[in-house]
Amino acid sequence: MILDAIRRRARPADHHHLITGSTVLVVGAAVQALGGSIFWLIAAKLDPQRQVGAATALFTSVQFVTYLAGLGLPVSLARYSVGRGDDADTTFTWAVIATSIASVLASIGYLIFLAVDKPPSTEALSQGPFGWTVVFTVAVIGSAFSLIVDVRCMTIRRWNLVLARITIVAIVRLPLVFLIRPDQNPALWLFLFSVLPVAVTGVIGALAVSRVAGGRLRLGPRPATAGAAVRYSAVNYLSTLGYQAPYFALPVIVLANVTARVNASFYVAWGIVAVAFYVPSAIGQALLAEGGKDGVNVEAQLRLAMLLAGGLMLLGTIATFVGSSLVTAVYGVQYRDAARILPAMMAAGIPWAITSLYLTEARVLHRHVSTVIITLTLTIAIVIPALVLVPDDGIYGARDAWVIGNIIAAVVAITAHAIGTQRMRSGRQREVVDAVAVVPRSPVSPV
Repeated sequence: MILDAIRRRARPADHHHLITGSTVLVVGAAVQALGGSIFWLIAAKLDPQRQVGAATALFTSVQFVTYLAGLGLPVSLARYSVGRGDDADTTFTWAVIATSIASVLASIGYLIFLAVDKPPSTEALSQGPFGWTVVFTVAVIGSAFSLIVDVRCMTIRRWNLVLARITIVAIVRLPLVFLIRPDQNPALWLFLFSVLPVAVTGVIGALAVSRVAGGRLRLGPRPATAGAAVRYSAVNYLSTLGYQAPYFALPVIVLANVTARVNASFYVAWGIVAVAFYVPSAIGQALLAEGGKDGVNVEAQLRLAMLLAGGLMLLGTIATFVGSSLVTAVYGVQYRDAARILPAMMAAGIPWAITSLYLTEARVLHRHVSTVIITLTLTIAIVIPALVLVPDDGIYGARDAWVIGNIIAAVVAITAHAIGTQRMRSGRQREVVDAVAVVPRSPVSPV
């Protein structure tokens, strides 16, 4: 039924590239979810829960630092490193350099935080030799590269390369989990196996993707849009921090307040939720890359994207409510808390689809005020309740903050969209009136 509706909506306009990109990214999300779930399931069967919890805490930490090091570049590249040519290659090269510097600085800052705060779930890293801090930093750099590499592939419409990288990561991880961990710092080795494929594919992609686009990494000449790209990155870095803050900050709030065993249960549920929530984000990324290209109507693209994302999140919600008991059946009774928080956290994906796509629309149309309002609301409505609830209620407090915050953000996003649409229509009406006013009147014929 949903697919039939999508086809009917797609016929009036050319949405070929949007549908292709969205489909590939959704399939990629499914591959990522399956590969990650199998990896951590095997780890849960082979290793003690405490060890799995410590490894997932470090893996979550890499994702958090990667988010801090983003600088808004994935969004900016989607608009200013489009297609093939010297300007696109130069813009991407400087993005690689900026990402490298930001990743190192963000890693150092986070490692200092771990040294001072000493969360119980990350004690393996602080007790390990210094070399593991270098491994952590390199993992952040490679992970950050993977984000901008995927966007560069999207802008040259090489969606197959995005799917190929995700698939390689999912496949290569699996044999690694069976490797024997040394008795000393086994959690660190499990963390390395989980993050290594992501980092390696990110580094290789950063070096090779410009060649795929028919060019090369280059520092010049300076693109005409360089100033606009920097400003766009700055604006969207702030909005991206707000937009993604709950996604990356909530697991860090949890790992800073719970034991490694409890963190393991949270990560089982969070791993499913996070990948599912990537689906609207991926569709939004395709909308951002394709929005307005070739004269296609953004409003029509948004309706199609909303139908696709909302339908998929509804199906995911129904599936988790019906099948949440499978978590304990598969992982074991020690992970029963994961089964309890999963359905409600997944249900928050329906308002998230609305928020994500209306935010993408605001970015495509350069509605910066709406962008800031939506992202700040999302951050405040989730992070602040989490800071209050998680210390006392643990992962159940995280669940409540996640659900309430996403609902509030969706209401604000709908309101911002309605106001922006009304202003745009009013502007068009004024243009029509002004155009009519300046048309010279025909002389009156003599009677």
